[in-house]
Amino acid sequence: MLETLIPLVVNKSVEVIVGILLEKFCKWVLSDANIKSANNFLKMQILVLYLDWVLRKISLKYLPEKSQKR
Repeated sequence: MLETLIPLVVNKSVEVIVGILLEKFCKWVLSDANIKSANNFLKMQILVLYLDWVLRKISLKYLPEKSQKR
């Protein structure tokens, strides 16, 4: 009887611990500070991608040439 009771207790304990950790992790991920940080990071990434697209679109002929004075 003890051989079947120990695995059941261990399984239930692991279930409870994982449930508590998952709940705390979800609260941490969905906190206001993390959402604001992720939002700012996403805005910066969009801005960088836009600037990259604009710079690739500009032809080199529109850029001023260096003067050859010495």
